[in-house]
Amino acid sequence: MRITTKLLLVISLAGLVIGLTTNLFWGIGLPLGAVFFGLFLIFKLLEKESAQFDEEHHLRMELAARNSADNPAPRTLRTSSNHKIVRGRASA
Repeated sequence: MRITTKLLLVISLAGLVIGLTTNLFWGIGLPLGAVFFGLFLIFKLLEKESAQFDEEHHLRMELAARNSADNPAPRTLRTSSNHKIVRGRASA
């Protein structure tokens, strides 16, 4: 588990314990624990997919960098020396 996932689990367990054991913080602890437990489950479910996406993205970026190093950028077309800029006259 990553640090974020562990932190969400600790916060959710602390909220649930506080909500279940005290009457004073029951209205705050239980909902807070439930929300953070839901976030923990979402992070846990998406943990493997995000790691796989990061790996695929890294591999694609390496492949793109390797291909761009093999094929240098094409040269731009040069304008001929006969090409002159004609400035327009201002109408009076």
